[in-house]
Formats: sequence, C-alpha cells, structure tokens
Amino acid sequence: MNEVAIRQGYELPAKFEDVASFAVIAQEKLKSVRAEISAIKRLGLAQEVLQQKVQEAQQLAEVKTRAEVRLGELTAAMPKSTGNQYTKSALYPRETEQETKTEALSKTNITRKQASQYELMAAHPDIVEQAIAEARENDDIVSRSLVLNMIKTQKKAEQIEQAKADIASQTKKGQTAVLYIGDGIGYIPEEPYDLLLTDPPYSTDVEDIESFAQSWLPNALEHVKPTGSAYVFIGAYPEELRAYLNVGVPEHMTLKQVLIWTYKNTLGNNPKDRYKQNYQACLFYRGIEAPALDCPLTNEQWAVQEVNAPDGRLGDRYHAWQKPMELAERFIRHSTKSGDTVFDPFACTGTFLLAAAKLGRKGYGYEINRENAEIAQSRGIEINECSEKGYGEKQRLC
Repeated sequence: MNEVAIRQGYELPAKFEDVASFAVIAQEKLKSVRAEISAIKRLGLAQEVLQQKVQEAQQLAEVKTRAEVRLGELTAAMPKSTGNQYTKSALYPRETEQETKTEALSKTNITRKQASQYELMAAHPDIVEQAIAEARENDDIVSRSLVLNMIKTQKKAEQIEQAKADIASQTKKGQTAVLYIGDGIGYIPEEPYDLLLTDPPYSTDVEDIESFAQSWLPNALEHVKPTGSAYVFIGAYPEELRAYLNVGVPEHMTLKQVLIWTYKNTLGNNPKDRYKQNYQACLFYRGIEAPALDCPLTNEQWAVQEVNAPDGRLGDRYHAWQKPMELAERFIRHSTKSGDTVFDPFACTGTFLLAAAKLGRKGYGYEINRENAEIAQSRGIEINECSEKGYGEKQRLC
C-alpha cells in the first residue's frame, strides 16, 4: 500500500479478493505503525514525531475500516447457496453467474464470523462514520471492535425504546375493574381466569397460617387456566414460607419460582436480634401450557424485583401492605395479553385490579373489609355487594 492509498480520497478496489487483500495490507501496516508508536513512547522521542505516527495510524485504521465495510457490502449481496445464481443489483449490475459467499470466502482468510461482522458494519454506515469521527476527535484509533460495540449499543437502545413503546401501547381506557364486597375464599368462577394475582393476609394477621393457606390457595390455583399463571405475595417469615410451600399444587400448575420483591425506601422496625427485613416473597406459578413470558426489558426479568414501596408522603399509599402499581403492571404484562382475566381474591384497596384495567385486562376480585373496598371505589373501581362472611367458609359467592 502506497501513500496515495491511505489518503482521505483513496478508492477501494472493485473485486472482492482485491478488497480483502487491501484490508490485510492495511492491517499489517497498522500493526507496524502501532509498534513504532509504542517504541516512540518508550524512548521518549519528540512529541511531534509521535503525533505524526498517530495520524498515520488513524488513516490506516480508517482505510481498513472502510475496506471491511466494503467487504460487508459485497458478501451481503452474494448468494449463500451453490449452483448458478443470477442477480441484478447495484453491486452486480449485469446478469452474470455470481460467486457464492462460501466460494468467495474460501479464496481469502476471512472467516464466516468476520464476514458477518463486516455485513453488520455495512448495514450501519452512519455508525461507522460516527466511530471514525469520534476516534479522530479523541485522538484515538478506530477499530472494528469499537464500531461493533457502538452498533450493539445503539441496537440495544432501540430495542429498549421499542419495548417501552410497546409497553406504553398496552395502556387502554374503557376497561373497568370490579370488586365484590365479600369473602373470596372458596370462590368458583363460571370460567377459569388467566391470571391469579393476589396479596393475602400474612401470618401476622391470621391465627393459623398453615390452615389459612390450605383454605384458599388450592382452590384459587385450581381455577387458573392451563395457559395461565399466578403470583401470590406472602410474608418472608419462615413459618409463612413453610406453610405456603407445603400447599399442594393442582396437576395443571407448577410452582416455578419464589420471587423476591425488595424495597429500600421504608425503614420499618429496628430489630436487635435479626436483620431488617426489606423484602417479601412472591410465589410464581405457571400453567403447564403457559406461553413464554412477555418480558422485553431485561431489568424486569430478575427473580429479585427492586421497586420502591408506595410512599404515603406522595399520597399514593392507601394500606400498610399495599404493593406498588409498577410491580403489579410488570407481572400482568409478563403473563397476560389484552382482554385476559385477572382475579384477586384479596383485593384490599384494589391496586392489582386497577393495574389490570389500565392494561386492558378484565380485573375483578373480592374484599371482605368494607373500608378497604370504599377506598378501592374512590380509586375508580366498580363495587358490588356480596356476602360478608369471614375467612374460611367456602362457598360460591354472588
């Protein structure tokens, strides 16, 4: 490669093999100049000499990068299959028997992985030029890895923005959440529901947590569709975990995981004999025919969900054990689709039902405490009267 070839106005060869050779020569020359730069730094030679060599390395790196882009353009236009291929394109304007990608690569030292990287670079010429410009601005040397990382970062950002847009599009008006004032234990629906999402009383609120867990959970899980899921929040107390983990699961359901909801914005008690408990458990069940989770955002798919608890100082905390709306929406989005049914037998002030309605799902549930139900009504939930019998008596309600 002569000095003319590395000037800004150079022209790349037309043939694939020639461009490949051009890139190899640029790479070898770049290695040599990099070695000279290291020697200059080690020997402490004049700064102007170092700057001259850095500029030469930058030019070579840019030549090499643009050659790789050209190789990507060429391989992307090549047929993959063997046999006679006739193609018209900007790169191959005349109908001729075209060499396959495999045949072309076999004549060079370019691997399939490298060819794929070149094609990715060719598909994002704007990012290539941005990488070259930023390297120049930072007195750095552009590289294929730098370009690929920038492409990866942009694609990830685009995927996240698209995922957020898809999530936002699920918010729909017109759905009404319904709450029945009555005991949801033993409820038998006319049709199975798609999602059981509930937050039952904890061991601190019931006398016998083992009997209580057995009194409602098997029946509630029984009426989840085989394609459905269930999220059951429970306290993190050892006796409560033991009680719920010992509950039998219907054959069409599986206890998939014990999820964790953790928060750091509330202090709670300050015990002297144990650690501060800033989390609650959530039992995650899936039907044997349930589809994959709809969870496009990676930071939502951790088994430990870190979301701040509702804050009374902001006016959105209606109950001591209220769950955050964001967490409710996540679980509903992950396991249901628009129009699905979400059931909560312990609806309290209605957070889960409101989240369901907001996302275009049919949310309904039960709450035995009238004061909680009235708060739910003030939040926009439709209230229907039902029986007000206590926990434990199984019956078909309403």
